[in-house]
Amino acid sequence: MKAFFRQPVVWAVIGAVLTGLLIVGLVLMLRPHSPVSDQLRKKVGFPILYPDPLDGYDLPPDTVTYDSGPGVLVLHAKKGKQDLTLSEQATPDPFNDIPDYYPKFVEQLQGYVTFDTPMGKVSLARPTQQHGAQVAIFNGKGTLMFVKPSKELSENEWRAFFAELVIDK
Repeated sequence: MKAFFRQPVVWAVIGAVLTGLLIVGLVLMLRPHSPVSDQLRKKVGFPILYPDPLDGYDLPPDTVTYDSGPGVLVLHAKKGKQDLTLSEQATPDPFNDIPDYYPKFVEQLQGYVTFDTPMGKVSLARPTQQHGAQVAIFNGKGTLMFVKPSKELSENEWRAFFAELVIDK
């Protein structure tokens, strides 16, 4: 038995297995943990998007709510002085079925800039319903999201925020 453990191949195999286990453990520990509970995730019928906690966002699970009537999920994200409210729902059929629906929708909300992200289209607007306060509208991956900041964000800050989104479902 002692001779068995003296063979370099055995130690190489043991080292490879331990390294593999260490890598798997690190990946599991460092992956984003969803702020949405498993129970709530089962009720939601669309992909859930939120900023990656690994990028410094705090997403308190106790602030996540879901209204099953209209099918709206609300999350809160904080990073430094940014405090954002995300309202998400399944993208309504007209957004997919009618080619000009999204641009006309954004125009009605007093949209002032639109840009593409790897996840979908984002528009910034100042809806009269929000008394001219800044709102971001995202449409992509089957989710329509409205994001309301606690303070004004620049276009570059919005681009950074939407670049840090992860898909939960």
